[in-house]
Amino acid sequence: MMKNKILRIIAVFLVIICLAGCSDDGLDKVLKYDISGNPQTLDPQQSGEPNSDLIISNVFCGLFKKGEDGSLRNGVCEDFSVSEDGLEYNFKLREDIFWLGDDFEEPCTAEDFVFGFERLFLPETNAPHAEDYFCIKNSKRINEGSEKDISKLGVKAKGDFELEITLDYPNPRFLDMLCDPPAMPCCEKFFNNSHGKYGLCAECTPSNGAFCVVSWTYSPYAITDINNLILTRNSKNAEAYGVCPSTLNFFIEDEEDFVSDFLSEEVTCLAVSNENKPLIKGDYPCDEYPCITCGLIFNKDYELFQNRDFRKALALLVDRDEIISGISGYEKADGVVAKQVTINGTSYRELAGGAGNLVFDSEKSAELLKKAKPSLDTALFTGARIIVPDEISETAVSYIMQEWQHELGFYCKLQRLSASEYAARLESGDYDIAMLKLSGKYDSPAAYLEKFSGDDSFYYNAYFEILLNRAEKAIDSSESVKIYLEAEKTLIDDAGFLPIYYEDTYFFRQKDTEDIFYDPFTKTIDFTQGKRK
Repeated sequence: MMKNKILRIIAVFLVIICLAGCSDDGLDKVLKYDISGNPQTLDPQQSGEPNSDLIISNVFCGLFKKGEDGSLRNGVCEDFSVSEDGLEYNFKLREDIFWLGDDFEEPCTAEDFVFGFERLFLPETNAPHAEDYFCIKNSKRINEGSEKDISKLGVKAKGDFELEITLDYPNPRFLDMLCDPPAMPCCEKFFNNSHGKYGLCAECTPSNGAFCVVSWTYSPYAITDINNLILTRNSKNAEAYGVCPSTLNFFIEDEEDFVSDFLSEEVTCLAVSNENKPLIKGDYPCDEYPCITCGLIFNKDYELFQNRDFRKALALLVDRDEIISGISGYEKADGVVAKQVTINGTSYRELAGGAGNLVFDSEKSAELLKKAKPSLDTALFTGARIIVPDEISETAVSYIMQEWQHELGFYCKLQRLSASEYAARLESGDYDIAMLKLSGKYDSPAAYLEKFSGDDSFYYNAYFEILLNRAEKAIDSSESVKIYLEAEKTLIDDAGFLPIYYEDTYFFRQKDTEDIFYDPFTKTIDFTQGKRK
């Protein structure tokens, strides 16, 4: 999609008459960013894709926000307490946070959070992430329709600025979950006045956060017109949140234009994968996030891989030290969960340590093959297909294939696929082995491990399922760390996933820009404190 730069400038100046008089303190500036598609909705309870969540995170604010280091920071919440059994949460809300909308201004109160959660669980809302919050008392029964009385939901307003949430069972991640779009408040009065268009246009999208949506323009057939969203500072909340930029401009563009837009300074910042990092020519400020674990999965429907001893024999021939020595820019994996993951702001890997069972042992591998071979169809030792997406280096896979061939007489065919072909083959199960880039959609070990949970996942183990369920209901985070680590070890011991190396995501900023924070899990960006001198 080609841009009309003149129209871009006009779009910005429709909102800001002149910035020339501003002092060079980095404040009151326009910050710009490319997004890959038109947000489907700005209704937090119905959102389910990254472009929507990015805008929502800058327009709405929940009880908490995530800091740059993954720690919790106060949002609308001023103070809170938790009962000893982890089932009752009491929140004192700030009184200086307001809703702004089209000819609308109201304080943000506890009732707004009650109504937001009620909408989340009502069946007619069809909220894509309702089940993530089923720890809240009676929420699952309401969502399934077995409980018709919405007043029995465990979310209550104890006053205008006091909120109580009661759970059916403990959830060590619950406070973190209150940062996410499904837990955002919803003003019932504004919602009803929207007449079914809530979050679908600028006029029907209110703000209790740092910025307001003032313009939302999109046409799939546009050639020269601007497709973008313009957000301006929420004047009522600017002091409370310490909002620095005057305007955010999100351009809806093809991803192939992202790098060139950054290099030409048409946008303020850019997130790229490891394979696209070399395209950034110049000395730009950059944050690195080791949030991806790359490794191998075996198709559980392939006859050979139904034998655990044979899977283990293959796993023991993955020499991570040797592989990493031949690939620059990667770090040897010491577990399934990536290094970026935190628990209450502290690195999960530091708390849990490495999985400890990622070893290279050719002798043990040979013993396991000998044990497994009588029950194997050796005719299948030739021709297993390993699918690898274009964005992953095939060096690691080629090295592993050579080891398997040399030590076990197991021959594979490497199939390099485009991203779309790879995704289709992975979803349909049309592969024998796959090189997988494992990432989490939120900051928790569960986000990585749940990919191997359930009958339709890459892997199934009843004990692994029990561990994940226990971890999600642990009384505190320290107990959940122990259980998650045991789940990792179980997955690796069973050769359900063979972690090989960690890969980074990179977030670049223009040289004169600071205090813009990227979340590599949700792909959202906190522009609230952003400055550009």
